[in-house]
Amino acid sequence: MSSAMAGKRKARAPSRPVQAAVESIPPGRLHRAHVAVVMATLVLAVVGIGVAGYLLIVRVQGSSPVCVATHGCATVQNSVYSKIMGIPVAVPGLGMYVALAAASVAWLRNVRTLRPQITFLAFNGALFGVLFSGYLTYLEAFVIDAWCVYCIVSASLLSLLLLAWVAVLVPTLRARREEGRGKRE
Repeated sequence: MSSAMAGKRKARAPSRPVQAAVESIPPGRLHRAHVAVVMATLVLAVVGIGVAGYLLIVRVQGSSPVCVATHGCATVQNSVYSKIMGIPVAVPGLGMYVALAAASVAWLRNVRTLRPQITFLAFNGALFGVLFSGYLTYLEAFVIDAWCVYCIVSASLLSLLLLAWVAVLVPTLRARREEGRGKRE
């Protein structure tokens, strides 16, 4: 490396953004924004656990969910699309929210220093949730012709979870790219 390039490299180092690398920041010095975003994912996932858990309990009891803003909750809950291979949709939904909450806790605790992997898995889980929720929303709108407020809330929660994990994933990917450049030089 030439001395001119070394000088440029040293000059760029202090101007590196604070959000540079989640995994390159020592555990005690994480940027507060990362921690706040992941805390928000934990809260959103816990709310999702509540929504999916409520729908599952109502389904198991054989009653209809209390509908506040719409009048199609019972129609959606009793449709043929409310089960996948005989299992109520709320079961995998509940499992997904529990997994996303566990990912948030694991990220916050930096379990086995696997933050980048946890971030990637949580992003993919939230992405799958958004896509599946989009499919269910399509069914509500164009096939069942009824709206469930809990489904709308769940779709909104998943969208927020996806955005939050993107906010953590992007700096992680940037840091990996920068780390890869540093090893090649």
